[in-house]
Parts: sequence; structure tokens; C-alpha cells
Amino acid sequence: MPDGAASNRLNEWVLATAPGAVAYARSLLRDPHDAEDIVQDCYLRLLAKAHAYDLPRDGMKLLLASISNASINLRTRHKPTFGFFRSDDGTLDDPQDRTAIPPEDVVIGNELNGAMAGALKQLPPQQRAAVELKAMGYSQNEIAEMLNTTQSNAGVLIHRARQALEVLLAKFLQGEAAP
Repeated sequence: MPDGAASNRLNEWVLATAPGAVAYARSLLRDPHDAEDIVQDCYLRLLAKAHAYDLPRDGMKLLLASISNASINLRTRHKPTFGFFRSDDGTLDDPQDRTAIPPEDVVIGNELNGAMAGALKQLPPQQRAAVELKAMGYSQNEIAEMLNTTQSNAGVLIHRARQALEVLLAKFLQGEAAP
């Protein structure tokens, strides 16, 4: 059992990293409930072995790697289900948000968000995780550590994901209107 000072450091670490961890899990899974469950499970596993790690220093890498693996495992075990009350296509859920934004911007934003979400869903889980981590600012070496792969393979995953996204989003990149 950690002493008081160590416990406070772990509490501070959890509070500082939780929003980013949930956002990352949600970007991979698109289901807030699954994302929160996975993040909680990953924190529990890491905190149970806190004596073996320096979590305030290395914990975010370990946490994101754990979230990546758990998300990939969940996605390969279960096919996604869709509910009536959540937005898997990236559209705005809150009517209050619509009043502050010009309607044409809402339409364009929803279309682009939906296309981006759809394109990301079509990527293999490893590629999606790699490109999401890269978008969060992690280096290729850090991505390799988190995805438990080599640095060159992490680069290949990012490159292939970007190529696939370029093809899937070509009509937006060329400035053409969607049908």
C-alpha cells in the first residue's frame, strides 16, 4: 500500500491524465461508455502495479498503450452497435451549440466530421491508433512503444493510415462538394 505522499502523487497523476486518456479512448471507440470503462480498467491495472512503475513520469505512455490494446481487443471482439440517442457520425448533439454557429457552418462541419469519423472507422485498429496518437503529438518512437511495435512499423502504420485517409477523404481535399 503506498504511503500518503506517494498516494497523493498518484491521485494528482490520475486527475491530470484522465481527461486526455478518456478523449483518446473515445477517439478510438466512439462510444463514451466503452471508452470510460476501458480507461477505468486500464487505470486499475496500472495502479495495482504502481510499485513497479514511476507513473508520474512514464504513466501516460503506459496508460495510452494499455488503452490502445484494450480498444483494439474490444473492437475485434464486438461489432459496433448503434443507439438512437448518440452521435456516431460526428454531428452536434447539443441544440445549444447550433444556435451559436451559423447554419451553413454547422452543415459543413457535420459533413466533414461525419466523413472523417467514417474514414477513421474504416482503418484497421492499429493504423487508427497510430494516426490518433500522432495527431495527439506523440513521436514515432513513443507510438511504437505504446502500440508494442517497432519504430519503423509505427512509421508504416502512420503512413498507410494517412494514405487511406487521403483516398477516403479525396472529395474534401479537392474542395468538391459532397453528393
